[in-house]
Amino acid sequence: MIESRPRTFLQAPHLQAPPPLRERRSTSRRAEDQIASQETLLLARALDILAEDAGAEARLADLLDLLARTVGARRAAVLADGTERRVVAGIGVGEDPAAALTLGAWLDSAAPRSRADRAAAGAAPVSVAQGSHPPRGARPIATPAFAQVAVPTAGRVTLGFAFVDPAAAALADVRLPRTLARHAAVALALVTDQLSAERELATLRARDAERATFVSTVAHELRTPLTGLAGYLDLILGGSVDDPAVQHEFMERGRGIVTTIADLVGDLLELSRLESGAVAIDSRPFSVADAIRRVADGLDPIAMDRGIALHVQLPPRLQAATADRRRVEQIVTNLAANALKFSPAGSAVELAGWFDGSIALIAVRDGGEGIAADDRARIFERFYRMAGHDNITGTGLGLPIARDLARSMGGDLAVASVPGSGSTFLLALPGPAGIGPGEVEATMGRMLADEELTLEEQAVLRAIRGPG
Repeated sequence: MIESRPRTFLQAPHLQAPPPLRERRSTSRRAEDQIASQETLLLARALDILAEDAGAEARLADLLDLLARTVGARRAAVLADGTERRVVAGIGVGEDPAAALTLGAWLDSAAPRSRADRAAAGAAPVSVAQGSHPPRGARPIATPAFAQVAVPTAGRVTLGFAFVDPAAAALADVRLPRTLARHAAVALALVTDQLSAERELATLRARDAERATFVSTVAHELRTPLTGLAGYLDLILGGSVDDPAVQHEFMERGRGIVTTIADLVGDLLELSRLESGAVAIDSRPFSVADAIRRVADGLDPIAMDRGIALHVQLPPRLQAATADRRRVEQIVTNLAANALKFSPAGSAVELAGWFDGSIALIAVRDGGEGIAADDRARIFERFYRMAGHDNITGTGLGLPIARDLARSMGGDLAVASVPGSGSTFLLALPGPAGIGPGEVEATMGRMLADEELTLEEQAVLRAIRGPG
C-alpha cells in the first residue's frame, strides 16, 4: 500500500542586494591627486625656468611671475633674510618699476622680524628684476592689496604679492601649495644670491673701468699744464728770451700753471678722502642766512669786476640747518663762482635760502645759457666739461665734490635748467629737527619742478620781449 504525501518545495531565502561599494576617501584622494598634479606641474615649470640659458635677473623675475600667476596676483616679490637681507620684486619687459618697488618696500616692513633685528638692520635694499614676460595687466592698480606668505623652512624666505582684489589677497596662503612654496623659496633664495653676486661683479667691473678712465684723465690733466710750464722754463733757461718784460710774463704764466696744478691735486685729494670716508664732517645747527651772507660778501668783488649783479634772498637768521657750516659754504661758493664764471655781463646771479618743512634749501640761480638735458645728466661726473667750455679754467671736479659733500651731510645737490633761460643749482640740507627717510629726495623733486617751471616762464617772457 502506497501512502501518498503532499509534495513540498524548499523556497530560496530572500536575500537583499548589498549596498553599492563606496570608497569614503575617494573625494579627498581626488583632491589630493589634483594638488599633487598641480604641484608637479608647477615644479616642472620652475625647473624649466631655472634651466633657462638666461641671466639670474631674468630667471628670478620669471620665477616670481610664475608664483604670481599661481595665486592670481599681479606681481610678486621675494625677501631673503640670510647673511644679508635683500628684497627683489619682479617686473615685465619695459614695465615701470615704481609699483614693484612699492611692493618690495611693503614686504620688507611687513615680513616677520624681531624688533631688535629691525632696529639694528633698518630697511633692506629693494631692487627689481626684469624678466622675459610682458607686464601683467595693462593698467596700474589704484589701491593694491598686499599679502605675504612666509616660508620659514626655506631659510627665512618670505614671498609678497600684489592683488587687484582684496578678497584674493586673503586667499594667497591657500592658493600657494606648501610643497611648491618650499621648493620655490629655495630656488628664489639661490637665484637671489646669484643675482646679488652678478650685480656685485658688474659693479666691480664698472669701478675698474671708471678707475682706469680716471687715472688716464688725471694723467692728461696733469701732463698738459706741465708741458706748458716746461716750455716756458726752457725758453727762459735757454736764453731765448732777452726782454725782461717777456720773461716776467712767462714767469707769471708759469705761476698760474702751478696754481692750476695745485688746485687739481687738492681736488683729487678731497675726492679721495670723500670716497674713503675720511672726510671729517662736523654737523651742528647753523644759521643759513649767515652762511649765505658770508659767501656773498666774499664774491661781491668778483661780481662787480665782471659786471654781474649779485642778489641775495635770505631766510630769517634764527632758522637753522644741521650740517658742517664750513663745508656748506664751500659748496655754495663753488656753485656761485661757477654761476659768475658762466653768466654774461649785465646778467644777475641770485643766492636764495628758505625752508620747506624740515628741509633747508639753498639755491644758486643764474641767467646764463642754461644746460642741455644731455649735459644735465653728466655735469656731476668727474672731469666732464660741456661743449664750448674747454677754454674756461677749472678742474672739472668741483660739482662732483660738492654733491658728494652734500650727501655726506645727509642732504643732496641737483640742478634745474632750461636752455636759453638759465640754471638753478639746489642744495638741500636737513633741518635741526632731523628728517625721515626719503624726505630729502621728495622735497628735492618738488623744488626742482618748481624751479624749472619758473625758468620756462622766464624763457617765454624773454621771447615775448624780444632782443630789447
